[in-house]
Amino acid sequence: MKKNSVTLTVGQIVAGGIIGLVGGWVCLFVFENFIWQVLLGDRINHGFWVGLFLLISLVITYGVVIMGAGVGMRFVSQRFGVDIPLKSLCSGAFLGPPAVVGLLALLNVPWEIFGKPNLILALFIPVLKTLAYIISLPMRGWVSVGLPVEIWYVLAVPIGAIVGYRLEVSLSTRDSGV
Repeated sequence: MKKNSVTLTVGQIVAGGIIGLVGGWVCLFVFENFIWQVLLGDRINHGFWVGLFLLISLVITYGVVIMGAGVGMRFVSQRFGVDIPLKSLCSGAFLGPPAVVGLLALLNVPWEIFGKPNLILALFIPVLKTLAYIISLPMRGWVSVGLPVEIWYVLAVPIGAIVGYRLEVSLSTRDSGV
């Protein structure tokens, strides 16, 4: 049973990562080469409209990546006889990449912006520095070795989906008293 669980998890991460990456590349190709260059071209120069079309492009691309990864992961889980609701997969997948952004932000926190610390900050900032360092340790190691950070973004979607699904399952079993 444990071997199947590990195989299922690895299969979900691989399928979700590959399908999400391919979906993102397809959206990038469509938006970059067709919509932005052919349809819009130099016709739109105003900041509001450029920002609006950029927002639409990002939302659609992110949605395609999340849904593609979720559907791929659900397909893999059904092959193992497990039916996972798409909603819980997509909820977790949606939060995966922002978690990577948060980890990257912890690498270079400008602690000096807090200025001359008063008593509360003098006690609180060292604790926050230590927590930030410990939480971002895997990312620090990854960056110090020189590996590309983009791999984290590709893996964040399926890993976030798995965490979201498992968290929902554990919360629902705890609430039901099972």
